[in-house]
Amino acid sequence: MEFTGQMLRDRRKALGYSQAALASAIGLSRDFIGQMERGVAEIAPRTAAAVRALKPPGSAPELRTTDPMERLIEAALIDAGIRYETDQGGGTSHRLDFHLPDYDVAIEVKRMHSDRTGAQMARAPNVIVAQGEVAVRFLAAAIRSGDFLQLRVINE
Repeated sequence: MEFTGQMLRDRRKALGYSQAALASAIGLSRDFIGQMERGVAEIAPRTAAAVRALKPPGSAPELRTTDPMERLIEAALIDAGIRYETDQGGGTSHRLDFHLPDYDVAIEVKRMHSDRTGAQMARAPNVIVAQGEVAVRFLAAAIRSGDFLQLRVINE
């Protein structure tokens, strides 16, 4: 998948970087970052890889979840610089494991199917269910890839 200027901008914003901070982090100029975001300059594969590998600035926050499967998703969200709320301690209104407020998407993590899954899915309009360790690890890798950032953030 081609890494577009819009994807670059979305990834930069999700990570909380200014154009100048991103430029400094990957060894380019702020002007060149702006040109790539506007589609004036081509984004080299090595630049796209460097941007995808970036972590949010500052120290990584502590994981708040205790379930090992949920921790895989939470760590991926942190690595990708995606804002989230967790139901740890009742933190989400729909009582699902995670809510991504910038995308209005909920994530429910399941080790295996349960009878209450259907009722849980009815609590939010946009829900991703990751059931089973392989599916949870796959979703975590997809989150870290940043490729989903081609979706527009809803709260711009």
